[in-house]
Amino acid sequence: MYAEYKRDVSHNYLILREEEKVNTASYQVRMLTGNVIPSILKCRLQGLDGNLLFYYDITSRQSLASFYEQRKFHRKDLHMLFGGFIRVMEEMAEFLMNTDQLLLCPEYIFLDIEKREVKFCCLPDYHHPIQEQFRELTEYLLPRLDHEDPQAVSMGYGVYRKAMETGFQLEHIKEAIYQNREVTGKNDNKDSAQKQGQKPPENNLDGADNFGEKIQEKADVSHLLETDVENKTSKRKKDKKKEESDFQKCSNEWTGALLCVFTAAVLIILLILRYLGYLPGIPAEAIFGGAIILLALAAFLSWTAEKKKQKKQMSAEWRKKVKRELDDTYESSSEKRRKERNSEDLYEADSVQEKMPEWGDGKYKMPEQTGETENYGETVVLSAGQTEGPASLVSREPGELATIYLDRDLMVIGKMENAADAVISLPTVSRIHAKIRKVDEEYYLSDLNSRNGTSVNGRLLKTGEEYQLQDEDQVEFAQARYIFLK
Repeated sequence: MYAEYKRDVSHNYLILREEEKVNTASYQVRMLTGNVIPSILKCRLQGLDGNLLFYYDITSRQSLASFYEQRKFHRKDLHMLFGGFIRVMEEMAEFLMNTDQLLLCPEYIFLDIEKREVKFCCLPDYHHPIQEQFRELTEYLLPRLDHEDPQAVSMGYGVYRKAMETGFQLEHIKEAIYQNREVTGKNDNKDSAQKQGQKPPENNLDGADNFGEKIQEKADVSHLLETDVENKTSKRKKDKKKEESDFQKCSNEWTGALLCVFTAAVLIILLILRYLGYLPGIPAEAIFGGAIILLALAAFLSWTAEKKKQKKQMSAEWRKKVKRELDDTYESSSEKRRKERNSEDLYEADSVQEKMPEWGDGKYKMPEQTGETENYGETVVLSAGQTEGPASLVSREPGELATIYLDRDLMVIGKMENAADAVISLPTVSRIHAKIRKVDEEYYLSDLNSRNGTSVNGRLLKTGEEYQLQDEDQVEFAQARYIFLK
C-alpha cells in the first residue's frame, strides 16, 4: 500500500493507493466516495498515470501516532478511542461494508481533539482481518498507558485480553469497556465522599529546633536577595559589552565602505591626470569603468551594512524583551517567596514567644549576635549560573503576541487551551496548529494538518515535514508571525 500527504490552499490530504486494481463500480467504493458513513474520513477518487488514488481529508485533525507521541493514554482517551472503534464497526455493519477494509494503524486513525471524535480510513480491496488489526492496536496502546491511572490500566489490559480471545465479537469489547466505566464511577463517588469528610491537617510546631531553622531561613533569604542584585548587575554589564561589540562591528563595516569610496576617489583623480596627459599608457575607458564599478561596490557595501545594522538592532530588541520578561518572572516569584517566608517568620516568632517560659531550664540558648556572620553553608541561587533563558518565539510586532518559551521537549501550538501547550488566540490559527520538538538542544518544527499552514522564512512546510529551526528564523502560524531565538 502506497501512502503520502499533500496540501492545497486550505486542506490537507492523506493519499492512499492500493497495489491491486480497484473496481470503481463496486458497492464498497460508491459508499466510501459518497461519504455517508459518519466515522469514516471524507474521501474522493482521483486517477493518476492509470492508478486510482484515494484522497482522505485530514484538515485540522491529528493522527493517533502523532498526537500521543509523548503523551500517555488516560481513561478518557481510551473511552474516546474504543468508543470510536465500536461506533465505526456498527456503522459499517449497518451499511453492509466489509470491516476488514478498515485501517487500524495508528498513523491512519485521526482525532478531532475539540469534539473528541475519532475518524478512520477505509480502503476498498484492502484485506486484513479486523481482529488481528485490533489486537495490534491494543498492543500498541499497552506500553503507552498512564500507569498512574489504575482505571486506564484496567481498561487497556481488559480490552487486550478480549482481543486475544478466539471468536472476536464486538459485544466482548463493549462489555470490557462499560464494566470498567461502572467500576470507575463507583470509585469516583467513593473518593469524593472521602474528600468531603477530610479535615485539614493541623500545623504542629517543633519548638526551639523549628525556631532555629527559621532564623537560618531569614539569613538565606537576605543572602539570596543580595546574590540576585549582583546577578542582575553582571547581566547588565554583559549586555552593555555586547552592545559595544555590535557597535564596533558596525563601525568596521562602515570603515570598509568608506575605504571603497576613497579608492573610487583615487581612481577619479587618475582619470583626471590621464586627461591632462600625465598617464598616457592607461586607457581612459578603463579608469572610468573601474571608478564606476568601485562606486557601485561602495554603495552596495553601505546598503548591506545598514541592513545588517537594522537586523542586529531588531535582534537585540527581541532578545532584551525576552530577558526582561524572564527577569520580571523571576522577580515576581522571588518577591512572592520572600513575602511568604516573612509571613511564616512572623507567625513562628509569635508562637516561640508564647513558648519562651518553657525554655527557662537552660537547655536552649539563643544565638549570640556578633559582628561576623557565621557561615552555615551559603545559599546558591538556581539562576546564578544561568546566562540565557530557554529558546523562544518572539512576536515580530512588539506587544501583539505573547512570547512562547520552548521549555519542554515537545510544545504543541494552537488556539485550543486544553490541548495546546502554547495558545495563540487568533481565528486563523487552528485548534492544534503545529508542534516543536527538542532533540539534543536542536528544535524541529512541523505542521499538524492546520488549515492555513505553517511557514518558515516564507516557505510553507509540507505535511509531515520537520524543519530544523535556526537562530532568528521567521516563523508564521497562519497570521501569527514570530522570530525564533535560540
